[in-house]
Order: sequence, then C-alpha cells, then structure tokens
Amino acid sequence: MASACKTEEFAHPSVENEKSFSAPLDAGFVLQTVATGEILFQPGTERALYHNERGAVCHYMLWADGRHDVIEFAFPGDIIGLGHLAHHVSTAQAMVDTVVSLVSEETFKSALENDDRLSFRLASAVEREFDYLRDKTLASKHVPAAVRVANFLLALSSINGAEGRRSDLISDEITAGFVAQKLDMSIDKLTAALVCLKKEGAVKETPAGLRIVDPLTLQRLADAA
Repeated sequence: MASACKTEEFAHPSVENEKSFSAPLDAGFVLQTVATGEILFQPGTERALYHNERGAVCHYMLWADGRHDVIEFAFPGDIIGLGHLAHHVSTAQAMVDTVVSLVSEETFKSALENDDRLSFRLASAVEREFDYLRDKTLASKHVPAAVRVANFLLALSSINGAEGRRSDLISDEITAGFVAQKLDMSIDKLTAALVCLKKEGAVKETPAGLRIVDPLTLQRLADAA
C-alpha cells in the first residue's frame, strides 16, 4: 500500500520551465514534495486545493462496488482537489517525484472567474461527490433511512452550490419519487425519514421546497453512517 504524502515544506522558489498558473501565487507560499507513489490525498482527508508545480499526479476514484476509475492526470499548471464537501472522496497519487503548492480560496476564486475549463472540472467534481455519496448510501442499506436521506440531501446541496443555486434549498421540482428511486427505498420509508430529519431540526418544508435550516445537524446525522 502506498504511503501518505510527506509534509516537508519549504519557502516558495521560482519554478522554471513549467506551465505557469493563471493567477499569481501569494508571497510566502510554501511547496510540498510528494515522492513517487505517495498519496497526496485520499477519501476522508480534509479538503485542500493543490497546484501542480512539477511532476505528475494520477487522480482516481475507488467506488463502493470495487471499481477503480481514473479521473485525470494532473501535470504542471493544473489544480487538483476540486469539490465542495469538507473531505476528499477521491485519491491523488504521485506518478513521479512531484512538487505541489496549496491554493488559497481567494486565488482559486480568481482562477475560476477566468478559466472556463476549471469551472467545468469543478462541476464534474461535484457530480462525482454526489455519485460517491449515493453509492456509499446504497451500499449501506442496513443504515437507517434518515441517515441515507441526510447524505443524499447534502449531495444535492453541494450540486446546487456549485451551479450557483441556493445550497440550503432543495427545490420542490425534485420529487419524492425521484429521491426514493435514487435511494432505492419506498415512498413511505422516505417520508418517515424526512419526518425524523424535521424533528431533529435539520430541515423544514417551505413553499419553494425543502430547506436545510441546520447543516451541522444534517451533517452529524449523515456521519452516523
């Protein structure tokens, strides 16, 4: 099994002969080395964005059913680690000795405004998070229905945020039948699960749809899986 990424860091030098980042790096930025075969991040690692300064990284997904899908290969100039969940759901492993730098939220926002490809990759990352949570939920049918629904609502919330909609509102266009089908559960079981989430104060019904009023409680219930 590959070892986790070493956390050796040092002051940011100039990186010559590499593809430049579309937004300027902050003064005093630090670099991190990732030796060949080491893991930069994996499912459960606290989310961080990385700019590839030198080397190559294989970014892939391990699904609940054992599938191993390569998402992309990240080369100098690429940003990896995109998504909206608090923790990564995919794995990034160095193919050769690699150097990466952390990307601040401000720098990423600036790059996002000027890079349509980056926006597309972010949307794709959020869809992967949705699929990951859905697969995780379906693979754990023994988990209480309320926990499964909480995970599903968090996934929908992430997608809404990535697409510029309110992340705290699940539109009434998303029907109970649609949710029940995606979670492979009956309407009655879905209804009971939503009642439970409402009693916990995590969500409430509004004329526009289901509103997430306490995301921390919803996350706590989802983490019970």
